[in-house]
Amino acid sequence: MDLEEGVRVRAVCVILDELETVDGNGVPVSEIRKLLGGGTLAPNATIPADAWNADRLNEYLSKIDAEIAAGEYEHSVTLSYTCLEGFYGAFVRAKYKQETYSHEIITLSKEVKAYLKNAIKDYPDEVLNGITQAAHAVDKARNQFSQSHFASEAGSWLATYVRDLVNTQIRLLLHFL
Repeated sequence: MDLEEGVRVRAVCVILDELETVDGNGVPVSEIRKLLGGGTLAPNATIPADAWNADRLNEYLSKIDAEIAAGEYEHSVTLSYTCLEGFYGAFVRAKYKQETYSHEIITLSKEVKAYLKNAIKDYPDEVLNGITQAAHAVDKARNQFSQSHFASEAGSWLATYVRDLVNTQIRLLLHFL
């Protein structure tokens, strides 16, 4: 109890992760996670180790959830941005064999979209458009987040939305990696 709230929440998340691997049926882990995250509940991702650091998405999601639970909404949005940008970069590096890559989230999202549009001709454009729209939304939220614009409950809603948007985009793209 002497630890800061964010650190305590992260510690509890680590314990919950362990409980899920030991006995997922007998322990109400999802309910505890829901309470910790103020209602932000999402399953852990199973990611191939060679695709994008097998633990990276789950680690980011745990950190983002802990920041939301601690009321650190601006930092949770920044972590969401970092997570999505990192994944888009990993996707581009895995699919394009070139020397240099962009480090800008909007450019990376366009490259991911272009790759998928070329590789999967019948995939719905509306879904592919979501890749760049998510990047724009996360970028805008991170760059314009401030307490004066997103105070108290509105900050929580934005942080939760951005976290879920990032989680959804990465889970979709993992199928194509």
